[in-house]
Amino acid sequence: MVQYNFKQITVVPTAKDFVDIVLSKTQRKTPTVIHRHYQISRIRQFYTRKVKFTQQTFYDKLTAIVTEFPRLEELHPFYADLINALYDRDHYKLALGQINTARHLVARVGQDYSRLLKYGDSLYRCKQLKRAALGRMATIMRG
Repeated sequence: MVQYNFKQITVVPTAKDFVDIVLSKTQRKTPTVIHRHYQISRIRQFYTRKVKFTQQTFYDKLTAIVTEFPRLEELHPFYADLINALYDRDHYKLALGQINTARHLVARVGQDYSRLLKYGDSLYRCKQLKRAALGRMATIMRG
């Protein structure tokens, strides 16, 4: 059987905290100033970078959660029974499945909006697309 250290599992933040963490990281790690007189290609690149960075950050954090939690099939029967008694096996698997689904949905939203941003014809349109993309990702995380 595989030796498993349960203390290495990081605390999963609430949905609100999760969204706040990712959006503040996006704000810190990507450029923040864009001007109207820039070429449209530069404006598109600016907003596409923000959308892709946010999508990748959500994806990485959700992947870390899914991989850190043990799979019940690989656990020692004692620990599997303990998780079943304390938390309910079905609920545990359902929760991990929902996180995995959210991960794929966020990736899909990021791809779709990156594609739409290629056809943005003004600063305002690109900004609205970025806002919609980040909003949809946040809604997926809350749901």
